[in-house]
Amino acid sequence: MLSVMTEYAHSVNIDVIGSILVGYAKKIVDKALRDETLSDWEIGFLLMETTRRILEIRLNVIEKRIGSLEEILKTRIETLEKELLSTERRIDSVEKELSAKIDSLLMRIDLIEKRIVKIEEELKRRDQEKSHI
Repeated sequence: MLSVMTEYAHSVNIDVIGSILVGYAKKIVDKALRDETLSDWEIGFLLMETTRRILEIRLNVIEKRIGSLEEILKTRIETLEKELLSTERRIDSVEKELSAKIDSLLMRIDLIEKRIVKIEEELKRRDQEKSHI
């Protein structure tokens, strides 16, 4: 709450100072329009006021551009997060499919190994029968 009040007071002070400076600049411009000679200080003040206004305009443009870029980045990040989530789901799905296929292959390998063992036993038995004959 205190920071909000401080920010408000700061904003009001800047606005008050700005309006005073604009008023003073207007008086100097009016003096120049009446063909009165301006002091070096008044000329310097007008130059500073012009510079301040130009910087203020540029800053406003930059702030708008930054705001626009923030929105673009926010949208892009949200899109990327959705794509990442989709990719993670797909990876999980593929992982489950591959795991099931691996399990199936392991069972088939196990069955083949058992068949090989049986065939080896059968061949040994036949060899032993032949050797007894």
